[in-house]
Amino acid sequence: MIQLIKMLRIDDRLIHGQVAVTWSKQLEVTRIVVVSDTISEDEIQVSALKMAAPEGIKAFVLSVDKAAKMLNDPRADKLKVLLVLNDPKQVAALLAELITKPAILDIANYGRVAGLDGRHKITDTVYLSDEEVQIFKDLAQKGDKFIYQPLPGDAAEPLDKLLEG
Repeated sequence: MIQLIKMLRIDDRLIHGQVAVTWSKQLEVTRIVVVSDTISEDEIQVSALKMAAPEGIKAFVLSVDKAAKMLNDPRADKLKVLLVLNDPKQVAALLAELITKPAILDIANYGRVAGLDGRHKITDTVYLSDEEVQIFKDLAQKGDKFIYQPLPGDAAEPLDKLLEG
């Protein structure tokens, strides 16, 4: 059986070079789905993100509810999807709704866009608030274990170990 969701990636930049070129090629995806309740309502951002997708890969920008409905639909089983999100709360909401879990849960570039005040440096590219740290700990207890792997050639590090300090 083909794994529907090849990766769920948390990245403030959403669709950009690493996602559009490197990861989509490595994972051999046919779709990139940006999941964001706020961005899905902004026509300009939706249009820009769709244009950033590489040739031959369709991009969608959906709310959490619409993404869950699409991904849980049996007709989507033949797709190979890369999910990209930029909000840990929405990640938790989406994971709670998915029937088939992603093969890889990756956090790579997150937390600098919101400003570093009140955030903990987890890696050079990941900064989390206390609330976000708790979200990831709660997800790990449910079996949703994230890794930190910016690029396919980088060693994957378990996020729960990085959160320990």
